[in-house]
Amino acid sequence: MLALMKLELRKHNIRTYIISAFALFVVMLGFIYLFAYVPQFDPNDADLYLFAGYHNIIPLFGVINMTVFCVLAAVMHSRFIIEEYTEKRVIRLFSYPVKRGSVFFSKVMVVSLFTIITMSLCNIFIFSIFGLSEWFAPLVDERITASFILEAVKTTILMSISAAGLSIIAMGIGFIQKSVPTTIISAVLLCSIFCNIVAGSLSSSDMPVILAILLAILCGILIIGLVSKKINRMEA
Repeated sequence: MLALMKLELRKHNIRTYIISAFALFVVMLGFIYLFAYVPQFDPNDADLYLFAGYHNIIPLFGVINMTVFCVLAAVMHSRFIIEEYTEKRVIRLFSYPVKRGSVFFSKVMVVSLFTIITMSLCNIFIFSIFGLSEWFAPLVDERITASFILEAVKTTILMSISAAGLSIIAMGIGFIQKSVPTTIISAVLLCSIFCNIVAGSLSSSDMPVILAILLAILCGILIIGLVSKKINRMEA
């Protein structure tokens, strides 16, 4: 499996996606400061309370960052999987002396691990920079405590897994439709639904955990279904 994953990395220009991830890091770093500053626009506006306090900023930033990395992962799935299985390159793909399911799974793993690792690193650096700046020039009327740090770590882990999971589901939809645009649009729509659920349950710390577990189960079922009912039955 590792050999197949290394082969995928050599076939595709992974540097492009690393640069894209760095660009997202810069943009999202600006977003977290914007979220922290928003309540100061009009302290009397009750609607801006949504951005008040670290307990609101952390999960809101988490779902927004999850969305952009999910779309990036959907683009990668489109290049690594959708285009490979819908064009003439599938002939070369099926010529490999390995099981079709193993090739497909290696592609999914490369994109998923890239998404989880880059998003986790992005969150770690952003939360670290933001946290340090809050010690010297605070924008939020709260003190950073151990509970907020733990919440940031939990959000990073859950949102990274969710970004990878939602992108796999979007890939499955695009694979069935044999369409790259469908993959990307599905990722955006799925993230919108996910964000609305999380934003509507900010008081419940268990909801992101439940959603991440459900996504993991759905992704497992989807991958098995695609391999058994689609890929193994495809003819080059």
